[in-house]
Amino acid sequence: MAVAKNEKSEAKKKSPGKGKQEKAKVVPVTPPQNVKQRTVVTPWRDTLEFNTTYKWLFGKSNTPATWRQALSKIRIWCLRRGNLCPAAVLATSVLVQAQLEDKEGSAKIQDTYASAFTRFYNFMSSIIQGHNMTSMYETAKELGLQSFIVDLRHLCAHGQELPPVEVLRNTSVHCLEWLRTYYWLPHMETMSNLDAGKLHRKDKLKFEKAVTDLLEIYDLTLECHIKGAEKLKAISKLKSSGEFNKIRVYSSSKKAKTSKEILSAVLGDLSALVKKESSSMKDLLDIYTKCLLKMEYFLGVGLQIDDDEDAIIAATQGLFRLLAVQGYTEKVFLALVQLAENQNESDQRRLGASYWAKKMLETFGMLFRMKRMYKAELDLNDKLKPAVFATLNTDQISKTMRSLLVHSNVDLSVTLVFGDNPKKSRSLVFDRDFIKQRVNAFSNFSAPILKGLIPLVDPPYTKTQAEDLTKLCDAPLEEFYGEEAIEEDSLSEESNNQDYLEQFLGQAAQGREHKSEWGVWKLDKHTDWPKCALGVLPWAQ
Repeated sequence: MAVAKNEKSEAKKKSPGKGKQEKAKVVPVTPPQNVKQRTVVTPWRDTLEFNTTYKWLFGKSNTPATWRQALSKIRIWCLRRGNLCPAAVLATSVLVQAQLEDKEGSAKIQDTYASAFTRFYNFMSSIIQGHNMTSMYETAKELGLQSFIVDLRHLCAHGQELPPVEVLRNTSVHCLEWLRTYYWLPHMETMSNLDAGKLHRKDKLKFEKAVTDLLEIYDLTLECHIKGAEKLKAISKLKSSGEFNKIRVYSSSKKAKTSKEILSAVLGDLSALVKKESSSMKDLLDIYTKCLLKMEYFLGVGLQIDDDEDAIIAATQGLFRLLAVQGYTEKVFLALVQLAENQNESDQRRLGASYWAKKMLETFGMLFRMKRMYKAELDLNDKLKPAVFATLNTDQISKTMRSLLVHSNVDLSVTLVFGDNPKKSRSLVFDRDFIKQRVNAFSNFSAPILKGLIPLVDPPYTKTQAEDLTKLCDAPLEEFYGEEAIEEDSLSEESNNQDYLEQFLGQAAQGREHKSEWGVWKLDKHTDWPKCALGVLPWAQ
């Protein structure tokens, strides 16, 4: 795979005259500067393979042996790409093969050269697709070939007598030099390797641009909405001319008059866009999540709460409900957690990711409690109406769901209310390995996330373990361990161990044993109490 500059090289035309045998000089073509690069699939693996083949063919120290190496490599290229192998490469191979047979003293060298020369011209003219004698001269002119090449090709293909061997031999050398300057040299100078990991299909690029554009409008409008700019006139005073123009054009196309209506329109377009591409695009979710995390204002708005958190939650509720309907909440939550733990990200972005991950955990906990309450009610009354938790993604909530919400022990004004994916309803819980990974990356940014995960672990921690982990999140480690504080260096080394969580809880348990008070009584640590009979003292046995 390589990237080649999109260019058409033209050799200067210097015709030696029709039928002349003298060797025409090929003038090297200077590639145009600052041309746009394009991505192409090549039969060679990388630029090194192409450059090596070039040296075998045209290097100063080339020999018949290096020519054979080059021909072997070109045969491999033909196997890789079949009829998509570049015509100039195929034309080079037939001429080099003829020259090799000439050096080996072939008895039918005149026929070999004539056949090779005819195939050379046919390969090159296929690029321009000339179909008749009149157009052949135009084709040669467009390629940068002299007109006598067309006449010579006609003699080789249709003439009663073939041109002399010396004419064919000199023309073969001339055409090889032309191929070097027309094709091989420009490609060698302009090609660069392409990182396959960065290669995107056109449909993916189109989808990513569409999502990015919509979320940019959403982010700009969200800021205006939170800051009280509802009408376009107020928005124009808050945003720059370029940003305002984007909002104005979009609102005009959707006939939206307020920032709230614009936000709703964006969510509607996002829903339609994802629904359209979800069945055909494998990496859709990754692209979608990456675009979400690019929203600067959205990611940092939770850090500017003051007394307006209820306004922030109300404004973003629709976005999270859309994610729930699409079934993307788990993926987005994981992306937020990883962003909060990423030491290479800025503190601002890590804090913002931590805030939204914590808010999502509050909702996961709310749903977990609601489902547990509903199950308990269902065990007592099997005639209870079914509770569809996917309805939480709409404004039409049943009486049963309202009752569960009221008793879920959350403040609904500052809690994101979204439900299950309509197609796949399940409780979102996390295994202990997931918690271990969070402890490994423990920091001030991830502490609130770890604390929110504790009640959602399956299998659940004991009450004591949960309390210990909560203390880890709420207080500095030094304060928790007291006199046996862990130094920061030793903590970072321990954090790389997957069993760090169990070690932490074990140390906490030992600390409690040492601090236990038994009044005037003391336990004899040298006695194996489990082996003592019930009601019998060890020394009385």
